[in-house]
Amino acid sequence: MGLLSKDIRSLDDLLVQGLGELLYTERRIAKTLAIMAGKTSDAALCRALDACASAGAANVIQIEQVCQRRDCHPRAAESPAIDGIFISAEELSGEIDDCRVLDTAIAGAVQSAASYASGRYATLMGWLDAVGRPDCARLLQAGLIQHQRTAQTMRQLAEKRLNPRALGKGGEGPVAVAIAS
Repeated sequence: MGLLSKDIRSLDDLLVQGLGELLYTERRIAKTLAIMAGKTSDAALCRALDACASAGAANVIQIEQVCQRRDCHPRAAESPAIDGIFISAEELSGEIDDCRVLDTAIAGAVQSAASYASGRYATLMGWLDAVGRPDCARLLQAGLIQHQRTAQTMRQLAEKRLNPRALGKGGEGPVAVAIAS
């Protein structure tokens, strides 16, 4: 652990650290989605990013409810993994001149972030079950499902609309956006 943090000695300590990382992840995703929405030229992608950001606020509340039920107070702990996904996306976006290619890159970054977040949710749910708190694990279920849907929506949006447009082949019309849990 870092200089100012305590050592992790138990699964419970690891769980508190994980909840802090998940809080950070949700907040980082929401902040970055707002920036990405401002860079997109595709209306369907912009709507999907907005829907994902709105769902993220509910996820933070659910994480905080888990913390209250467990009587723990985790701090938002930086997550190098989620930071790396978005740093890479920001660097890449600075190298892209074509707005249609940028839209595809944005969808890919959001899909990567959502896949990472859903993995963290699944891990924490397993740990909560292991420490005898299936009630808390159920509270995180909506966040897991939301991120899985986000990843699926980004993939479908890219395949049906954004990738063809980036290739100069048009792409079909609107794609349904189903992100909220």
